[in-house]
Amino acid sequence: MPQLLLEIGTEEIPANAVLPALQQMEEMMGRELRRLRLAYGEIATYATHRRLAIVVKRLADNQPDQEVEHKGPPVERAFTEEGDPTDAAIGFAKARGVDVSDLAVRETDKGSFVFATVQEEGKATLEVLPALLTEMIASLEFPKTMRWGELEMRFVRPIRWLVALLGAEVVPIQVADLTSGRVTHGHRALDPEPVELTDAGEYLPKLEKAYVIADHRRRRREIVEQAEAVAAEVDAAPVLRKEIVDENNFLVEWPTCLLGQFDERYLELPDEVIATVMEKHQSYFPVVPESGSLLARFIVVANIAADAGPVVTAGHEKVIAARLADAEFYVNEDTKRSPDEAREELRRVTFLGNLGTLYDKTMRLEILVKWLCQRQGVDGELVESLQRAAAISKIDQISQMVGDTKLADLQGIIGGYYAAAAGESRTVSEAIADQYMPISADGELPTTPGGAVLSVADRIDNLAAAFYLGMEPTGTKDPMGLRRQSQGLIAICLERSLHFSLPDVVSLVMGLLPDLPNSQMPDVAEAGLKLREFIAGRIENLLEVSGVGYDIVRATLGTAWDDTVEVIMRAKALAEIRTQDDEFGQTVDTATRPANIVRQTDLPTSAEVDEGLFTEPVEQQVWDSCELAREQLEVALKAGADYARAWEVLKSLSKPIDDYFLAVMVNVEDDELRTNRLTVMRELDSLYLCLADFTQIVQ
Repeated sequence: MPQLLLEIGTEEIPANAVLPALQQMEEMMGRELRRLRLAYGEIATYATHRRLAIVVKRLADNQPDQEVEHKGPPVERAFTEEGDPTDAAIGFAKARGVDVSDLAVRETDKGSFVFATVQEEGKATLEVLPALLTEMIASLEFPKTMRWGELEMRFVRPIRWLVALLGAEVVPIQVADLTSGRVTHGHRALDPEPVELTDAGEYLPKLEKAYVIADHRRRRREIVEQAEAVAAEVDAAPVLRKEIVDENNFLVEWPTCLLGQFDERYLELPDEVIATVMEKHQSYFPVVPESGSLLARFIVVANIAADAGPVVTAGHEKVIAARLADAEFYVNEDTKRSPDEAREELRRVTFLGNLGTLYDKTMRLEILVKWLCQRQGVDGELVESLQRAAAISKIDQISQMVGDTKLADLQGIIGGYYAAAAGESRTVSEAIADQYMPISADGELPTTPGGAVLSVADRIDNLAAAFYLGMEPTGTKDPMGLRRQSQGLIAICLERSLHFSLPDVVSLVMGLLPDLPNSQMPDVAEAGLKLREFIAGRIENLLEVSGVGYDIVRATLGTAWDDTVEVIMRAKALAEIRTQDDEFGQTVDTATRPANIVRQTDLPTSAEVDEGLFTEPVEQQVWDSCELAREQLEVALKAGADYARAWEVLKSLSKPIDDYFLAVMVNVEDDELRTNRLTVMRELDSLYLCLADFTQIVQ
């Protein structure tokens, strides 16, 4: 069984476009081979920045024969009343190459039709592959595409050669102005001569002889191993962030790791600045000894042979020196202003839409961090420090460092450094440095309590501002990253056990935002409600991913909750109770009975229970149980909520309620009596709602 090879040779493909393209190729190849009924073995993809390739091992030579059933005309058109075939039946049979007597009648959901069963001979694989491969190339999707020459075709980069082989035979395809063949190309500088393949199986070894490691997985391992070996020469280790390793992997075909150095004076810069300059500007690997502080060394992944190393290293040392000199200049210039002087300049920087400036935002953040601290029982010097951090938290937004787009990821970090350099306290500088954490959905959380509070305040302000302007996410579009910001908000609150009322803080921020022109002024209450529902959606996702059943999630969020941390902990506790308590279902059944009765009525909210209207002893008993349960629940659900205890309290209501329904009719004709009994039902329902809306539980 032969091996299939398709290689698309191109000009340099952006590193971040390669792996998604390979995944598309693998998925399409498997799907289409199955559709064509072609048996195959392993599918493997390979790539460099100049080629995308796919190999299918043990591909069948031919499609198997198959029986195909073709649907013809309805029976009433195919045969006369006497059963003789009509012209329609005769024409259909002739078109399908069968005798009219071989036609069969089948019942379908649309009536009776005639069918012809035809034995179709499988085609040779070489016959069906051209259309498959041509379609595969045309179907590949990239973030950005381009045209070249006079061609209408678009691709990630101009295609320069095509290899398509089934074993030793060329699969003839035409793409743009190119015809497929058996000639690939090696390293552009180390072996520029064409490489002819006699068989698809020669692809990897022949390219390696031409200084191309086409297997990107192996090439990545080579880079990591070489980087570790080179760093070990100075008793250190390379900093190998995945995205930087991946980027280097698709910048080279024959990797050679080289160790360079720079002037030690630049080590006075913050490590984060040095590392970001290396990684973002040059895709270098920083080098660290066991102590953890950076060395005046770097590792570059060159696309060369080892003997050219000294010349290449010297060139890169000149480049990094220039880049670090720029960073040094930024620091020197940025620190000439005091934090307060820099803050004044924020008056000239627009925040969002018509919502004032970054200076205005820092004023809101001062109020927010104080409010959040008060809810955590924090006061005194720490609050003052965090308000100071909030006041100067955005000064790096007008810095030259963050203004360099390659170094913009240093926002917050460099702001903390500038604050420390200006003599601000450690609490202030650390909070500023932490304010944007986590950067991604699964990123590291703020490392300090002050940073956690400032980050929460910043996210709440961003979310409220966006919803205030009607800029909430729609579908998959989320240009402001509001989903990520809300996920980070929830993660921080959980990790730090930050308890506060979500409706209250949303109302606070909405009230602090500036008024818009009358024609643009939003319905603030509606905007706040949409934001709370949006955050509830993120909580729902988090709980379901963590294994909490969807009905438990909806039941918990269906209550009048306001504390993000509390409602998450309550849902998780209820999910655990469900798995451990054999009486869970019975208690849920009891809980739903009062709810099902009272929620369908228009009982006035002012209605109160009148014990003087009780006519049965069991009414007093259930009311006494209700009052006792309310007191016990209040104790159980105070700070450090004991949900297991609260559940036991609710369970204790089951017998009194069951006895009540055996003896008492709620919906009696007497209006006064019916209202009083419905009010008892509402009070019972409110007790269960302290944990969940049990009508949402699926039994």
